[in-house]
Amino acid sequence: MAASSVCFSAARPAHALRPRARRGASSTAGPRSRVVRACAGGVVPEGSKVLVVGATGGVGQLVVAKLLEAGYRVRAAARSAERAREAFGDADATSDDRLEIVSADLRDFDGLLASRICENVDAIVSCVGTTAFPSARWKDGNGPEPTDYVSVKNLVGCVTNARSSGTTDLARFVLVSSVGVDRQNEMPFLILNLFGVLKNKKKGEDAVIASGVPYTILRPGRLTDGPYTSYDINTLVRATSGERRAVEVEKGDSLTPEETSRIVVADAVVASLRLPSARVSGAYCLGTKEGDGPKDDLGKWEEVFAKANAR
Repeated sequence: MAASSVCFSAARPAHALRPRARRGASSTAGPRSRVVRACAGGVVPEGSKVLVVGATGGVGQLVVAKLLEAGYRVRAAARSAERAREAFGDADATSDDRLEIVSADLRDFDGLLASRICENVDAIVSCVGTTAFPSARWKDGNGPEPTDYVSVKNLVGCVTNARSSGTTDLARFVLVSSVGVDRQNEMPFLILNLFGVLKNKKKGEDAVIASGVPYTILRPGRLTDGPYTSYDINTLVRATSGERRAVEVEKGDSLTPEETSRIVVADAVVASLRLPSARVSGAYCLGTKEGDGPKDDLGKWEEVFAKANAR
């Protein structure tokens, strides 16, 4: 299925978006890892440190770029730190250390716990996921259960441990999931779930909900726009999705969108951190269609979520 057309427009100068990638995970407990406490209402303010897991995926790359553009500090976690450095391009161009790259295998709970990856962060965004049907991405234990459920469950376990030890006071957990998780026995989701992808995404959602951390779950439809392979963070943040950025959002799992732009999903992630937790609490289906969208306009995103909550 082809993605919609992608173009690139002018943005701020490239040097402004070239954060320095700090190599290795040892700095998670260092003096630079100060935690910015959430503002009243659960807003995750600019300057906060956000852990992004699945950072080298199609959505994850865009989330990292847009968080940096919005003024957040990012700990980008991927199984291969080297691949992450390639994905974010010219990351050593300046002395700005807003981007920290760490290696983590979310399937290995003991290793994840030892990495202290969840310590000293203000929010977490999970962009992990795999294909619904058997593919090359399933190699080496990357099917739906280990990716969509076990990885998320292990991450929640690490959050619980860090909160218990007082090394993090998480203000928000944003999980990118999928439409259809509550409609697994209905068409077309019955087919999509033949190999258990929706079942395991739902189990991952349940783990996040049970954690007691304020959460936002985004349930996009068929993803378009990307994944990008430009290996340049400035190109990522300038990406647009042509004329198909108008947003459809419904709370729960009743919407069946034709498509959802990865770019808009990333915009929604950032908006959900910037809004009070009570206004983006729960699970939301997300689709895109012809027209202009909210982009980074927080007021417009607030209206979008308010309408979804009122339905």
